[in-house]
Amino acid sequence: MLQRDPDAHVRAMAIEVVGQFVHTNALAAAAMSSAQQGDENSTVRKKAGWYVPGGPIHRRTKPRLKSISPS
Repeated sequence: MLQRDPDAHVRAMAIEVVGQFVHTNALAAAAMSSAQQGDENSTVRKKAGWYVPGGPIHRRTKPRLKSISPS
């Protein structure tokens, strides 16, 4: 849907779904980068930019390392 749906609104909503997996799935990260660079709709490109590495949502949702307390 993110790559092929003819409706820009559907692609923009797909950004939010796929964006949840950019930290754990290389295909999701690649799809986000592709949408940011090549989608015909400026809103879709903008939203995708939020989720690519360095984007504001990507930074905000970055998994934090758990500290292990000494036993």
